[in-house]
Amino acid sequence: MSKSPSAKPPARRADHEYMVPADHYLLRLFMAGNGANSQKALTNLRSLCEQRLAGRYTIETVDVVQDFEAAVKNNILVTPALILVAPLPRVVVLGNLSDLPMVLAALRVSEADS
Repeated sequence: MSKSPSAKPPARRADHEYMVPADHYLLRLFMAGNGANSQKALTNLRSLCEQRLAGRYTIETVDVVQDFEAAVKNNILVTPALILVAPLPRVVVLGNLSDLPMVLAALRVSEADS
């Protein structure tokens, strides 16, 4: 699992769940190697975060080719798949994240956020 260098990683509690401020987004993107759809999803996610969540997000990437167990543990059967880990409730978005209005709605990010 790799983390985005653009944001400070959130603290972990003893039970390995993340403790993040209410306005911080923890996003976990499951990818299949360097596949075109996975790379497009990562590019789209980074762009969305920089435009709408600047300074309030952490992106973790999981390559299911290298860490299949993480995909199984998170019930991920299709890639690319994005999990909104925080703020709760957890949301899963499938695909390359190119439908910006749909992704924003799923992540509960308003058009006014930036």
